[in-house]
Amino acid sequence: MNLRQIQVFHAVYSVGSISGASRLLNVSQPSVSKIVKHAETKLGFPLFRLVRGRLAPTEEAHILFREAADLHTRIDTFQRAARNLLSTSEGHIRMGVLPSLALSLIPEAVVRFRQQRPRVTFEISAVHHDDFRDALVSRECDFVIGHHLLLDPGISAVVIGNGRVGALFNRRLLPTAETVVTADMLAAHEVIGLSPKVAIAGLADAAIAPMVTPAIVVHSVYLAAALARQGAGIAIVDEFTARGYVDEDLVFLPLAPAVTFELKVLCLGANPLTRLARNFIDLKRQMIAVPTDWVVDPYGGRGKALVTH
Repeated sequence: MNLRQIQVFHAVYSVGSISGASRLLNVSQPSVSKIVKHAETKLGFPLFRLVRGRLAPTEEAHILFREAADLHTRIDTFQRAARNLLSTSEGHIRMGVLPSLALSLIPEAVVRFRQQRPRVTFEISAVHHDDFRDALVSRECDFVIGHHLLLDPGISAVVIGNGRVGALFNRRLLPTAETVVTADMLAAHEVIGLSPKVAIAGLADAAIAPMVTPAIVVHSVYLAAALARQGAGIAIVDEFTARGYVDEDLVFLPLAPAVTFELKVLCLGANPLTRLARNFIDLKRQMIAVPTDWVVDPYGGRGKALVTH
């Protein structure tokens, strides 16, 4: 049986009549009858018998239907996937992001995107930059988002914006009238540094060394931010991590001279992004492109807060 014959057999068996199957498939009754007869001829046994004026499946048909039902489900899944490749209003997005992006930037983008497209579903994994390639090759993620990434010929990368490295600290530690933090300012305080395994560690170290030797070194920007909140010192983190922590007590200021990095989307060259994924990435690009300033709240409510224009 070919795929069309299986489809017609499934319809006739499901609705119990040639006329019902023709309406379901939107084809004529003679066409349905002809396809069923051709299938029976190829198989060498009947699929249906007329019993008291009604079409009844044979025992062989019962057995084949169990297999056809599973195949029919997989065909439906395939067709939905094909529609999703074209659709920009529904589908499923699987992405990996650096832990520092999982606190605020990605959640905000997901919420905005689903407000516009509520039928889109997401699967999001926090992935360290050393594991990005494995996440893509294993097809665990359709694409990953991060910075300071190692690339290879099999991976395509697109820049979607820039970020800054800065100091996250309790407002009591440094004058909040400042707009940047220098290595000289850090030298007088306990500093929470990042291990080489953290994506921005190399950028941060180059900016503050040799004047600053971290008193505490952590393997996660989460830990650095949490320690800063407890007053353990000044944490060197990226601005996307800071977005999730700045509050009435915790302040973020960029380093000076400026330390910046590119935020990138990576995917397998042989597995390009769907239209839906590209639309989501465009939204994040627009969000990152909005000019931002770390300024003092004149009412004293949030200390240094990220203000968008």
